[in-house]
Amino acid sequence: MGNSFREQLLKLGLVEKKQVDQAKKKEYLTKKQQPKSRAQQIVDENKALAKQALAEKKEKERLRNQQREEELRRKQEAEQVRQLIASHRLAQDKQGTAFRFADTGRIQRIFIAAAMVDGLSRGMLAITRSGSAYEVIPAAIAEKIVLLEPAVIVLWNRDRNNNESTVDDAYAGYEIPDDLMW
Repeated sequence: MGNSFREQLLKLGLVEKKQVDQAKKKEYLTKKQQPKSRAQQIVDENKALAKQALAEKKEKERLRNQQREEELRRKQEAEQVRQLIASHRLAQDKQGTAFRFADTGRIQRIFIAAAMVDGLSRGMLAITRSGSAYEVIPAAIAEKIVLLEPAVIVLWNRDRNNNESTVDDAYAGYEIPDDLMW
């Protein structure tokens, strides 16, 4: 009973020695190749995981670079706004009229010339926040600042000009006398 099936077939004369040797060789080669294919599958899985990790790393790096660029763009815009305000601010008059306005729920005041009060009410001037101080700037500069950072503009009565010209006024034909006091 210790004889293998091949040896039994060989003793009976149904197969030749050459055929038995070929069968043994085929069996040996298939057994030898199976572990290689398994090892190759593990290597392929490792390669796939490495590629996936590399792709994830590249995506994280791309997002980080995008955030850096966005932060740099915001800083450049803030610096540009600061420079616009610093170069175009109008001088305040400490002896002038106190102009009061609301900012973040609190009433603030600045002292400006009487001509500036009229310009602020007509929308020709605007008040901006520059750090902890407030500055008065022309409307043309305020338009540029609104495009970059609208939160800096504290007071600008530009809507008043647009509404007066577009709204049908029933008393548009009547002029207001110069000596009328409110």
